[in-house]
Amino acid sequence: MRAAHEAGVTILAGTVISEIEWLVRAGLSREAALGAASWSARSYLGLPGLVDQAPADLVVYDTDPTLDTSALAHPSRIILRGRVIA
Repeated sequence: MRAAHEAGVTILAGTVISEIEWLVRAGLSREAALGAASWSARSYLGLPGLVDQAPADLVVYDTDPTLDTSALAHPSRIILRGRVIA
């Protein structure tokens, strides 16, 4: 996986935490693994990133998931389609 990523192969994941953790164990950086389930996936699908007027959902964590992917299991706030759901 790491070699494919370093060679420029697009790696994507679902938003399932275990998939992100698997990518990290396979050699991707935490940032690349998180991107595979979020900003990289949006870009691959032709969806806008963080720009004015773009639709966006929001997940907030008390700990930076790029430092500790186990934080993904414990969001402190989730906003989906503009509504707070957790």
